[in-house]
Amino acid sequence: MNTKVLLLLSSALMMSAVLPLRAQDQNQPTPAPAAPEQAAAAPARPAPKLSPKQQITGFYAMCKQGRGGEGLREMLSSNPVVKPEDVQKVADAFAQMISQMGNFIDFKIVREVEISERALVVRSVAHFERQPFVNEFTFYDPGSGDWRLVHLRYDANLATMFQEDVRAAALGGGQ
Repeated sequence: MNTKVLLLLSSALMMSAVLPLRAQDQNQPTPAPAAPEQAAAAPARPAPKLSPKQQITGFYAMCKQGRGGEGLREMLSSNPVVKPEDVQKVADAFAQMISQMGNFIDFKIVREVEISERALVVRSVAHFERQPFVNEFTFYDPGSGDWRLVHLRYDANLATMFQEDVRAAALGGGQ
């Protein structure tokens, strides 16, 4: 099942080499462990449940900071089916790919398709200095309001990701 999930993320990952963690990720200080009495006094709170749009906006905020791979890692970590080592490989390959596109400028959500009350597909265009980049996020909510990313498709070729729109425009313009 894990292999199937990774294959769905993108065929581009098969061609990407796994990169070592960036120096900035490796050099972050490790927080000191809490004293036993502090740990008992402050029970761990569950992370707030974020909507798909909130997760996407957070992801792009991290892209703006040059931390797109880390943002993707956070989103994929919400999926209990994907192993942590696979999350890291995908995040690193994605970070390498978008690093070639220059600085992140902004993004726009261009399509949302509600497949069912628990499945949502969101397509967005991210604008980078060198070229745009299309991301298609598929989210699933098992019923508890806990939306998780279950599939990511991305492509630097807008015509590939918007084939149906390009075809429709060509047919409409030719009549």
